[in-house]
Amino acid sequence: MPEQKTTAIPGEAKAVLRLAIWTGVWIASLALARFGPDVLWGGQSVISWIAVGVNVLAGIAWIVAHARFLRSVDDLQRKIMLDAIAVALGVGLVGGFAYAAANSAGLVDFDSGIAVMSVVMAVVYVLGILVGNLRYR
Repeated sequence: MPEQKTTAIPGEAKAVLRLAIWTGVWIASLALARFGPDVLWGGQSVISWIAVGVNVLAGIAWIVAHARFLRSVDDLQRKIMLDAIAVALGVGLVGGFAYAAANSAGLVDFDSGIAVMSVVMAVVYVLGILVGNLRYR
């Protein structure tokens, strides 16, 4: 009897695919919640609240997919990623609150939104993963 080839996706690859899909869904729902009121439905609050709710639900699914992804990688990669997450969270909290304090004291002239802090945290996370991978090479 000829050997059958299976096309099953290994656990880590499945977790990566699931994470990629939920990341895309979350980003798309965020874009819809952010730009939909102006572009698609003329600021109707009920539809806007529904879009925000869908974004929160997609975000929860993304968080669960990320946790599953972390459980699927080997111990060293998990350590690298968790260290990077810790640094990114610390930078976000310390930097965000320092900016808020400086802004309240009138020390900064520019208005920075949450998007800037999100980008800073994402960049720090990616750099943390790169540094961790170099460190444990």
